[in-house]
Amino acid sequence: MKIDESLKKKVDEEMKIIQAPSSLYEFAKNIKEESEKRTDFKKSTGRKRGWRKSRFAVAAVITLGILMGSAFLNPTMAEVVSKIPYLGQVFQKPISIIIAETLEKEGYKTVGIGMGKWEGKQYFDIRLDGTEEYVNQEREKVLTISTEVLEKRGYDNYTLMVSEVVEVSPALAEIIKQREELGKKLMRDLQIAGYTIMDVNVHNPVVEVSIPIDDEDMKVEIYKATIELLEANGRPKQVQVITRDVREDELEIQWMPVMKSIEEEFFLKKEYRVADIRYSYKPEKVSITIMTNMKSADVKTKETVTKIRKEITELLESEEVKIRTENQKYELIVQDKNGNDFPFKDQANYNYTR
Repeated sequence: MKIDESLKKKVDEEMKIIQAPSSLYEFAKNIKEESEKRTDFKKSTGRKRGWRKSRFAVAAVITLGILMGSAFLNPTMAEVVSKIPYLGQVFQKPISIIIAETLEKEGYKTVGIGMGKWEGKQYFDIRLDGTEEYVNQEREKVLTISTEVLEKRGYDNYTLMVSEVVEVSPALAEIIKQREELGKKLMRDLQIAGYTIMDVNVHNPVVEVSIPIDDEDMKVEIYKATIELLEANGRPKQVQVITRDVREDELEIQWMPVMKSIEEEFFLKKEYRVADIRYSYKPEKVSITIMTNMKSADVKTKETVTKIRKEITELLESEEVKIRTENQKYELIVQDKNGNDFPFKDQANYNYTR
């Protein structure tokens, strides 16, 4: 089923008039910037991947996240995310789940909690189930409850927002459905044609087809086949075929709970002055780079950097993490605001490379 021009025009009009908080559009913009930074970093470390979730979010956070909340934690995702630990207590629930559960105990029904990073702070958008009038009435109470939860963990570097859910129009829902169906069909047809396909992303202007084999001739074949399939379905688009390293993907999944633990602790505390955290997943070594806003010449810098290294190393050397990561080799790098590695080590002589 195709959407005709009049229906597309109607969707465009609805997109223009829909009321969504301006801060979320800024949040979406920030996701794009973070995606570009991570892409540049992975190029410098030899990582060739175009399927990052952050890249999907660039295209989808406005149409999906703001309009229908799919970028937020639904009950199924909440169950999965609840198993992601935080620093020092490996099998505890993350703060977003704690906030949601606390609010539910107080009688509030949350549709989801959006999370991100903006202007040096962790960003939380708590979505309540209810009308705009109801949300405006309860906003201050919800903010107070959520702030208390965060403060109990010692977190002081965040921005909180409470908003209502904006309904998706039937037309937009149909567009989203068609994209999903097209992605599934392309994946199925390419596999039937004999190609090994890991993923097909049709949410961006350029369709991305991920394969596990770095073979230029094979890429050309798959590129041509994908173009033909898109044209046959009346959906001509640009196509990019990407090689994805299966082992690196496995490592990222394996390390994800550990990285989430590190991110929560260091993004949500002002004392660490962390600007960004980047990773490189190589079979020979996983690299963790903590990028700070500190200068080497500052009086308290050495003390803070030492604490960062100590906290992270103790986590990585814990038995729980060693078991989870199968004692994978790693390196920990802490950088100043100019991107230079801090030269000094702490007197406890912690091992920064396993």
